[in-house]
Amino acid sequence: MLAYARRVPRQPRQFCPGLYHLAARGSDRRYLYLCDDDRVDFLDRLSATFWQRDIAVLAYALLGDHYHALVNIADPRLSEALQRLHTEYSRQHNRRHERSAHLFRAHCLARRIKDDADLLGVHRYIARNPVEAGLVDDPLEWRWASTRAHAGLEPPQIPLDHAHYKPRSTTAETGSNATSS
Repeated sequence: MLAYARRVPRQPRQFCPGLYHLAARGSDRRYLYLCDDDRVDFLDRLSATFWQRDIAVLAYALLGDHYHALVNIADPRLSEALQRLHTEYSRQHNRRHERSAHLFRAHCLARRIKDDADLLGVHRYIARNPVEAGLVDDPLEWRWASTRAHAGLEPPQIPLDHAHYKPRSTTAETGSNATSS
């Protein structure tokens, strides 16, 4: 007789306040954005959904079959926000393009930022992602990322939180990091 392992449901993620790197992919490598209207719609929904839940967007990049975002959360409502964002965008996307399948993979990346070096690395990774994907030669050429706004080349397409980019210095006496005034 064959014994089958009992499948244990995935435990809900527990989010605590802090900075997170988010990334979500299309199901079966499906493109999330088929035209610029899709990208505008997604950014509008991301901004509104996150704003309603006090989730600050620091950086983002929309590619073909996935997106990245760097966010700051004050409470554990990130799962609720992502569920709302992905569900509402998927419904509109499928209506617009006369499709009916799942748009996003079941689980997205939501990794907590550990320290300033990690923050810088993730921000750099998000900015360079369109280059690594072969979409442009220079991160400043990609219209669908926050990079151009961070460089001061254009106003942001959605509100961005710059509070976490304050210069930091190391004090000689204590060797600890102190925020500059």
